Amino acid sequence: MSEGWSESEVERTLDAYFEMFRLELAGDTYRKVDFYRPLSETIGRSENAVGYKFSNVSAVLAEMGATFVEGYKPLANVQELLRTRAQERLAGDPELRRLMIHLAASEPTDGERALGDPVPVPDDLVLPDRTATRSRRGRSVDFNALEATNSARGLAGELMVLHRERRLLADLGRPDLSKLVRHVSVEDGDGLGYDVRSFDPTGKERFLEVKTTIRSQRQPFYVSANEVDFSEEAQDRFTLVRVFHLERNPGFYEMSGSLKETALLVPDSYVAQPIRKRAS
Repeated sequence: MSEGWSESEVERTLDAYFEMFRLELAGDTYRKVDFYRPLSETIGRSENAVGYKFSNVSAVLAEMGATFVEGYKPLANVQELLRTRAQERLAGDPELRRLMIHLAASEPTDGERALGDPVPVPDDLVLPDRTATRSRRGRSVDFNALEATNSARGLAGELMVLHRERRLLADLGRPDLSKLVRHVSVEDGDGLGYDVRSFDPTGKERFLEVKTTIRSQRQPFYVSANEVDFSEEAQDRFTLVRVFHLERNPGFYEMSGSLKETALLVPDSYVAQPIRKRAS
């Protein structure tokens, strides 16, 4: 389904996709049917084929570290022409990049939202392509890195998890443990490798590291070397909690145990120290 599309079909597909993307990043309301149906009729492809191609575009953007249109989860097996043209579109559109930066940096809205029950862990994330990043081509916006620095958004997600843990323990008949749940990243400072110390109903400690996004559960996220190391040291008590759709109807999933076992970890950067060369 991903091969054999002509240059004209690819360009029309990208026109429709990037217009949806622009509207979504700007916070405007739109209907996907108003984009995929006319495109399907114009190019003579089925609506399912158009939807699959839109998901291919999402995969390209995810590979570049960008976010993508909600509802079109990234699907691989991308036509090379589509990949090249999508990369060029994003690299050549400063307004689209500005909207993405604004979305990554925006402050959370007021008003507490409660978390319900966890959802299954997605197994179809598309990670940024770091080999492409190291090419000579200009880099697009790394949405995941920018969002990781949004401390207000991170704090909002941590508070949701904190309140849920306290509420859950109280509902399970352990109000004594509920009172002991601590927001350690605020009370003791960041850098411990986790954000919230909680308990299971038996009193066993749980160390929760919270990662929050305004986007969907399929958005990749950054973890530090310290967090990875701590998850290994306390793997029987460590859980990464991924909060998503922060500004809508927030949900979350949990990854318990060592991040070396529960996540595909892609090296992103290094700490470098100059080495004095020995005299020959």
